[in-house]
Amino acid sequence: MAELRPPARLMAAGFGAGPLGATLASGVVPLLFLYYLTEYAQVPAGFAGVLLALPKFADLLLDPWLGRRADAWARALGSRSLLLMLIACALPVLSVLMFLPMTDLALPLRVAAFGVLLVLQSLMLTVFAVAHTAIASDIAADMAGRSTLMSARALGQTVAGLAVSVLAPQLVSGFKTFHGGYLGMALVLGLASIAASGACWLVVRRVPMRDGASGEASLSLLPALRRTLRNRAFYCVVLLLILLGASSTALFAALPYANQHLLRAQPDNLSLLLTPIFLSVLAGVTAAPWLTRRAPPQTALGGALLVALAGVSWLTAVARGNGQMIAASVVFGLAFGVLTVLISTLAMEAATKSSGEGESLGMYLGILFSAEKLGQSLGGIVVGFGLDWVGGLGADAPPAALSRLVVVWIGAPVLPLVAALLMLLLLTSRLRAFWHKEAVQ
Repeated sequence: MAELRPPARLMAAGFGAGPLGATLASGVVPLLFLYYLTEYAQVPAGFAGVLLALPKFADLLLDPWLGRRADAWARALGSRSLLLMLIACALPVLSVLMFLPMTDLALPLRVAAFGVLLVLQSLMLTVFAVAHTAIASDIAADMAGRSTLMSARALGQTVAGLAVSVLAPQLVSGFKTFHGGYLGMALVLGLASIAASGACWLVVRRVPMRDGASGEASLSLLPALRRTLRNRAFYCVVLLLILLGASSTALFAALPYANQHLLRAQPDNLSLLLTPIFLSVLAGVTAAPWLTRRAPPQTALGGALLVALAGVSWLTAVARGNGQMIAASVVFGLAFGVLTVLISTLAMEAATKSSGEGESLGMYLGILFSAEKLGQSLGGIVVGFGLDWVGGLGADAPPAALSRLVVVWIGAPVLPLVAALLMLLLLTSRLRAFWHKEAVQ
């Protein structure tokens, strides 16, 4: 059995700086852009909601094609790292353009401009994610090495998400005389993004392009997509990713309502509940490579799913005070961090195996990131329809409405995790085959 060595620390740190930079440039959109559109850009709320939904539809339609094209563009440039840096420099520019004053434009032109910029940003994020994740298969040849890189990727995203959440409102306040502070905020975060992306490029710029040299260039998109359906292990992992995304998004979407109507707490109490989740996610992401090197994937994945289910069940069905909810949040966050790395690593293993047989690694990754976004959307949709069923939740919400809210609060995040555990039963034999192949190499 060959010794499995993780990538050097400098390589892992530089690799993690890539998503750090991309999230610094784009993470402000889900955090503040809806408020900016309605309050500063003078876009009616209905149009603003449609604008924020447009990128999701574009992603679902175009991500597999974009992933395949990312392979072709990387081959034309001679390097995935060069494609990565070009997109990394474009993302902050798009972010700044979004916050330029447009109130002098007629409303249809304003809405069209914002729509084009939002869709472009989302599609560029897909190309960035495909190129960046594919480099992991060029750097590391085994599951242990790739899990280290996927951990660094998740760490970069999580740290950047925390930084944007903390810094963006402060920057808006600090630059408030400069177009409401939003343009200044975008410029500062954009410069930080370019610095982080530059650090990533310096580390990965000489990594040769090994996987994803597709032998299916003569195939059109639909036949190439049908060809990927033979990779059942990959699609099982994709379904797990969708279910995990739906569960976590539903939890975060329903938490403000549970905080207000079930805990009877003020909005600032959310920070007290969310912070332990983010910190424990970081701990889980950091521990995942160690776990991957010491346990078969099916064991680690099944254990992490059970712990996540226990944590979210405790959080939603049992805990009613801050102390218990914080403890349950830590349990869920640890398991979620581990699952984030494990699932992305297993998807890379399944995709890389097929790319070694002539299929496009980029198309597989495009499908993967489309599925990730689909899971996140489904969680919000489920909670949205659930809240419609709950009915009015005013200051004096009727007991029946509160009872229905409890059902939504428990069911929306718990049921996808139960479904994921059932899916794992179908996936176990294929994971065992992957692990056996890694062990004998």
